[in-house]
Amino acid sequence: MKKALLRVATSAAALTILFATPIQTAVLAQDDIIATIGEKQITKEDFYQEMKAYYGNSTLRTLILESVLEQSVEDSAANLAAAEEEVALQVEQSGGEEVFTQLLAYQSLGSIEEFTHQIYVSLMLEEVVSREVDTSDEAIQTYYDNEYSPTMEAQHILVETEEEALAAIERINGGEEFDAVAQELSLDSSASNGGLLSPFTTGQMVTEFEEAVKAQANGEVTQTPVQSQYGYHVIKTLDNGEKAPLADIKEEVTNLYIESKLADSNYSYTVIGKLLESADVQINDEDLKLAIQDLIDLANQPVEEAATEEATTEETTEESSEEVTEETTEETTEDAE
Repeated sequence: MKKALLRVATSAAALTILFATPIQTAVLAQDDIIATIGEKQITKEDFYQEMKAYYGNSTLRTLILESVLEQSVEDSAANLAAAEEEVALQVEQSGGEEVFTQLLAYQSLGSIEEFTHQIYVSLMLEEVVSREVDTSDEAIQTYYDNEYSPTMEAQHILVETEEEALAAIERINGGEEFDAVAQELSLDSSASNGGLLSPFTTGQMVTEFEEAVKAQANGEVTQTPVQSQYGYHVIKTLDNGEKAPLADIKEEVTNLYIESKLADSNYSYTVIGKLLESADVQINDEDLKLAIQDLIDLANQPVEEAATEEATTEETTEESSEEVTEETTEETTEDAE
């Protein structure tokens, strides 16, 4: 198929040259032929057909998605300005453009300009998806009851033996500051910070550690060492994660609910599919007719069926969604190890 396309392109170019004036022929030779290998010539048409065969659908999908997003947000210029501001801050925090460029290259995120564009598209995606989220009282209550998990906070001292842990507890009970004992004894990377861990939620820590944090009142220190696969922990609970009444934390719960929907790729794809359908996109190239059809189909499926299609859609969308998504992972579990 590819060889046939190349032959057709070469023949068309030859016919054009054959019937062109000498001046036109000179222009074609300069502008239309982009590479030569001995007697072999690669024309712009050859190049286009090859690129279209390999990347046509994903490239067109990306261009259409970006255009639809720009038409759907309230102020695309504001999103671009926000992206530029965010990247400028990251450049400053990383130590300058040279260092930041190296970080981007290490993570295969392209140039600073390309990364800025990715943030820009990501911000637009967040805006259009967020406004479709059902934030009614009923929806928030359901999320609070079934999915909301408060964050927990703790300090800990990790040692090898139970005897060492008991000695640490004795020192703390005797009046020494938890932070100071942690800095001196703890084998964990959090020792330099007084054993303070980043906030975490259910399932992020080993079970023994998490249960000990939940079992204590805020401010308490374990009086019995907590054994895990990593050693023995002395734990000071700062926030045991007990659920506050919804009325007291509704704003926090609502924000977390919206974030959970943004993280749900199936939900995002469905929203985008509906946008594409309402935008009445017309694709004139027969070879690229199906570039966005899977997203539109997903938007029209019942929720149960759409969920089963998510894996397939993710695979076909990943090539273009690199510019639509950005993720940051908080390694809190590693801190506790």
